Amino acid sequence: MKRYIFILLAFILIFSIFIFSKNSEKFEISYYVWENSYKNEILNEKLYIKVLDIDYSNKLEIIKTNFIKNPPKDFIPTIYITNKTMQNVDFKRLSKDIIKILNSFNFNFNELQIDCDWSDSSKNNYFLFLKELKNELKVTISTTLRLHQIKYYKQTGIPPADYGVLMYYNMSELGNFNTKNYILDNNIAKKYLFNFENYPLKLKLALPLYSQAIQFRNKRAINLFENITKEDFDKNFKALENNSFQVLKSHYFKGIYIYKDDILRFDYVTSNDLKIALSDFLKHSKNYFNEIIFYTYKYKNSYNLAQILEQ
Repeated sequence: MKRYIFILLAFILIFSIFIFSKNSEKFEISYYVWENSYKNEILNEKLYIKVLDIDYSNKLEIIKTNFIKNPPKDFIPTIYITNKTMQNVDFKRLSKDIIKILNSFNFNFNELQIDCDWSDSSKNNYFLFLKELKNELKVTISTTLRLHQIKYYKQTGIPPADYGVLMYYNMSELGNFNTKNYILDNNIAKKYLFNFENYPLKLKLALPLYSQAIQFRNKRAINLFENITKEDFDKNFKALENNSFQVLKSHYFKGIYIYKDDILRFDYVTSNDLKIALSDFLKHSKNYFNEIIFYTYKYKNSYNLAQILEQ
């Protein structure tokens, strides 16, 4: 009898280990590096480094990242392009200019990522641009996606890329006084968790690792402060609802003079917020890579990533 009990307990133990290992996904962790200068040598990490920042005002403006240090051999160069650029610059000209600049860098690559929040007015030009890059460079091309571009994919279209990166943050309006948390609001995200089962592009997930404060005067956004903590509001501020703080007396804040009665909204993300976001994504998307790209590397030590990835 004891032998049967032992066998039964052993079976339960083995089965439990199997279930646990099956439910404990092994995620590859990677990071975005988004500064205009790459000056800190980063080893033993998979990196997506912004190499070009592209905008359009009265003309095309392209800012190259200054590589003071050599990037890792296998990093993925990433290009940020504003929607305004895609609305005003023909895809062939843009592709030609980008390829010329990429060839001037002292590195090789077999993958390129494009970060652009395209719209209906720029979609055709942007999709042709992605095809042109693919044809000319003969490398893997990925593109960033927003939640609404999956929920409404029949209207927004499916970009001709090898895979997509779902930017699971910045879901509301930055300058809207009534926004609760611009960086990550899981209640807003849940409203867009549809059509993942029909979306044909395989996905990677990008999650935020940063905080900021938006300064409002008369409910109009006038400044943005990066890398803010709640402790920054311990003096000279009055706590309001929705993570907002009222300035009690005029003073310098992070090098900027702010005035009495200005309102600062504190946008931040907790480890629990990120854990919920990851869980919600995994529930809805079965067509994904086991890779999470955190934005950005600069703040990786501010969070317990191992805890976030426990599902």
